Amino acid sequence: MGIETTVGQVALTGGGRVGESSGILVEERASRPGRGRSRDRLYILAEVSGPSATRDAAERQIARTLRDAYFSQPGSVTAGLQRAIAQANGELLEENRNSLPAERRTAGVTCAVLRDQDLFLAQAGPAAAFLARGGHITRFPDVSPWLDGIPPEEMDGAALGERRELRPALFHAEMAEGDSLLLAGESLARRVAKRAGDWPAILARHSIQEVLEELLAAGQGEDLSALIVRVTGAGRSEPAARVPAPIPAPQPAHVPPTKAGHVPPPETGHVPPPAAGAAPGLRERLEGLDAGARLKDAGRAASAALGSLGAGGMVLLKRMVPDRRQSQVVRRPAPTVSRSKTTAKRGPDREPVAKASGDLVQKILVAIAIAIPLVVAVVVALTLLQRGQAHRAELEALWAQAEGYWRQSQATGDPPVVRAHLTNAQQALDQILERRPDDAQALELEQRIRSRLDTINGVKRVSWVGELNTYPAEADLKRVVVQGNHVFVLDRGQDRVYHHQLDAELDKALTSESLQVELVSRGKQVGSVLVGDLVDMAWMPVGPNRQQASLVILESGGNLLDFDPMTGELLALEVAGTDAWRFPQLVGSHSGRFYLLDSSANEIWRYGPTPEGYGGPPEQWLQGDGDLSGVVDMAISDSIYLLYADGTVRKLTVGQPDAFDVADWDTPLRGPTALFTRPPEETQWLYIADPGNGRIVQCDQAGHLKQQFRIAESPAGAEGDPLAAARNLFVDEIGGRAYVLSGQKLYLLILPLSE
Repeated sequence: MGIETTVGQVALTGGGRVGESSGILVEERASRPGRGRSRDRLYILAEVSGPSATRDAAERQIARTLRDAYFSQPGSVTAGLQRAIAQANGELLEENRNSLPAERRTAGVTCAVLRDQDLFLAQAGPAAAFLARGGHITRFPDVSPWLDGIPPEEMDGAALGERRELRPALFHAEMAEGDSLLLAGESLARRVAKRAGDWPAILARHSIQEVLEELLAAGQGEDLSALIVRVTGAGRSEPAARVPAPIPAPQPAHVPPTKAGHVPPPETGHVPPPAAGAAPGLRERLEGLDAGARLKDAGRAASAALGSLGAGGMVLLKRMVPDRRQSQVVRRPAPTVSRSKTTAKRGPDREPVAKASGDLVQKILVAIAIAIPLVVAVVVALTLLQRGQAHRAELEALWAQAEGYWRQSQATGDPPVVRAHLTNAQQALDQILERRPDDAQALELEQRIRSRLDTINGVKRVSWVGELNTYPAEADLKRVVVQGNHVFVLDRGQDRVYHHQLDAELDKALTSESLQVELVSRGKQVGSVLVGDLVDMAWMPVGPNRQQASLVILESGGNLLDFDPMTGELLALEVAGTDAWRFPQLVGSHSGRFYLLDSSANEIWRYGPTPEGYGGPPEQWLQGDGDLSGVVDMAISDSIYLLYADGTVRKLTVGQPDAFDVADWDTPLRGPTALFTRPPEETQWLYIADPGNGRIVQCDQAGHLKQQFRIAESPAGAEGDPLAAARNLFVDEIGGRAYVLSGQKLYLLILPLSE
């Protein structure tokens, strides 16, 4: 039955009350006749961060986008809300990409749809909704990183405008007469949460105006916005017809063979109902469709259809079969006639008998013609019933498996067992979501599974990714080195080194005048050296006979180019013993010493600094047998770490193999491209770029996993996950930043490092 509502709103900006908040929008269409969206009442509250001068315009645009996107297309309520938030997020994200960092903004939104007594909520970012009923108040969401002080790396709560892939939280509840719904921005939501015991009585006040005054008082002069919706009574509208969507034929589930270590599926018994306030999902839909009721309804429909066919067949039969009275022979007493005349009239007397025989055949044919479609209809009806039952039973079994595996994962603390249970649960959910991609309950369990896997595997989600620069399409980016505000990028494709500088005023950006500055390139004259192909580069710290730190670049002629950012001077240094080199591939540094890895010579050469550069003969640092073929990167701390293309990490101390154990890693490296570390006084951990798994691994000097970083939801936009194409990285542990070369771009990642 339809309902009646009373709506009120209040906003406080700059210490003064305003008549109408730009971020609040109410669109009630329930009074209009029709179906689908025409029955909905839409309530929106959006709060935007950033400069106050243009905040109102941004909030107004977001609210209008949400409204227009929701009402523009048909479909389920949850799908419409998700589509609307995705469109508003895309518009704000695009605006942020075209704005300076200081002008970028994010938003928190809550969208509520009231369809008859059903309340649907979609929420993203710093905002909340409160439902007051019978002396109790329920907050949506019940747990929030914005309102409960949970670190963002431990719980995904991204706001609009932060990243491309945004998954809003979805909730469902029912509202009855006397219930009140409050949509609140971040500031007011925090205060409501602190006084949760007082608000049921406040929201139940007789007058909406009294409630708004209480909300203003709770704000204590801070900027706030609030929208309250109260159900005041039932209307006279007829109940909306609910027609279930056609259910496709079930696909046979694949049953994997039993393997060693396989975790058996859980027993599928009774599954407890979801908690109150959860979004309507697969369980509610299945439980709402009782099997017996469905069979009875289908039987009634089939009986009605057969009855109609039968009635139509009888009408057709009556029309096609001649009236029996017309085929009867009327017998009258025959007059006395002669024998010859009687014989002449016997032929016509046998005509009714032949006609009756033809009528019988015609009746049989008509009956067969009517029976064929009746039989087909019965077979089709039974087939549809069987398919519907099988489909429902299969979905119930998949859901029971998913929930069963989830419960088992909660009952143990053994990481391998937990991973196995969660993987099995996800596989069952994948089959459900393949058929019901918008199922809110399945999506919510999927999010919990991912969060649990992140905790078990030590995954920290990177929510801030910035694009610092884009290079030409022919660029082959090899190395990034950062020292202070200087950023150096080696492009092997065009044999050049770029010299960028970080902007001191605009945080997390390069100065515009340094974006295309080239430090050195092939063919350039540096002193007496004509620069050839550029091989590799490293930052060289001070040491014996080396009083100034600088950037050193190896070129293919065996010369070492030295650049001092303090003076801006680029020199060619002397390097001895180059005739022993075969194919120098990688360079490194430690305490002023210069290291060169030569995979063809299967050697690591070490040079001590001299006043002219590195004029002394090199040492063969590698001791014993060691295969350097397949090495893709080298990093130097108190030991040398070698990264191989097959995912092997090898540690060498004083030229000898040393222990490096990766047994506690949840996933082995797949196609790694770079590793980074520095001496302990500069960098404590080892970092590995693993694009095959879309992550950066952080481990200690012995290989024990500390944590791993993954992108929250591909905030880089259409280019995808930057870690999935990472070529090289540089980590600033003090600043919590990682500089990543990916494709033809240089990215900056803010890492959620923990002690």
